Amino acid sequence: MLVITRRENESITIVLADGVDPDLTLRDAFRQGPIEVRVVHVSGGRVRIAVSAPPELKIWRGPYRTERCLRPDAGDAGSEPSRHAVET
Repeated sequence: MLVITRRENESITIVLADGVDPDLTLRDAFRQGPIEVRVVHVSGGRVRIAVSAPPELKIWRGPYRTERCLRPDAGDAGSEPSRHAVET
């Protein structure tokens, strides 16, 4: 589970994990269960969100850009994929 704090207009993006067959069907991707997004805390202009997803998926903190798939070093600091990290 990833727990992340987002402010207004910030985002998360869920994509296929590295090494996963891009032809994977939605049925196969969700065979182990659905994606669960839960709001766990709201304070001021910040929302703390908990995300659980199948291992075939990864979660980006912030906008996803195609060049991240091609060049892993092209991401912004703080926008790397994560599965178990906690951002405060």
